[in-house]
Amino acid sequence: MRTTQLTTGALAALATSALIGLGAATPANALTAAPRTGEPTTTHEVGNLLECTGTWKGRDVYASLYENRTYGNTIQILIGDDDDQVGGSRNVKDDFIEAKQVHGSLEIGRKRAVVEGHASRAGKKTAVHEEHDDAGQHITVDGFHRRLANDLTLTWRKKTVPLVCDNAFFYNLQVTKEDTTGD
Repeated sequence: MRTTQLTTGALAALATSALIGLGAATPANALTAAPRTGEPTTTHEVGNLLECTGTWKGRDVYASLYENRTYGNTIQILIGDDDDQVGGSRNVKDDFIEAKQVHGSLEIGRKRAVVEGHASRAGKKTAVHEEHDDAGQHITVDGFHRRLANDLTLTWRKKTVPLVCDNAFFYNLQVTKEDTTGD
């Protein structure tokens, strides 16, 4: 599983591709590229990411709670990494973290899976600057991350297991996209 911190631009691409792979609906604006007018577009993106792993009855677990005030919130849970893998994702209106309490739920295999516990900002801000090209656009990301200290569990089919969330942070970023196709 991933343990490096990702920028919001990479997270949006990752979340979108993961959701499409699962056949889940995604917010229309999460799939929309910057207008091809030649003028750069800039968004201010703020939110939280908790990417967690664990083991449920000997099966690998991946859980992601992604909040983005610009593009919306998405929960994704996968159990198993073989032909019997179950999981899903969905977009939600409400934030997953409220007053340091974490709660997200998703129906998997006709049973409700719940990620819950607590998370709070900890440590110093870490500056973020990234530039990359993707889908005919040059994307520049500037801002900061701040680690989220956390203690989370996953409950599914009446069994609760601890989650390890090495990739957990608050972010506040400015994302600028410029057309590179020369239209």
